[in-house]
Amino acid sequence: MLDTSEIELLKRSVDQNVEIETESGEKLVAKVLFVVHSVEYDEHELLYEVVSSNMVDSYQHRETSGGYVLDFNEIVSMRPHQS
Repeated sequence: MLDTSEIELLKRSVDQNVEIETESGEKLVAKVLFVVHSVEYDEHELLYEVVSSNMVDSYQHRETSGGYVLDFNEIVSMRPHQS
């Protein structure tokens, strides 16, 4: 799970790229579309577009209408993308 400073960074990164590593070992650059962070309803998700991934094959068979969802619990690390 992301810490408070990482969540705030995600919220400020809408329409920007971030680097994410997931529990499954995926390392991706994601364009942040929307961040859902509701402690009251226990919702913690990131809606994103894939810019690049070391597991790009896993996206080929997914249908999407503009983005993918990733639960904060699946994120091991996150930082701004250094272009």
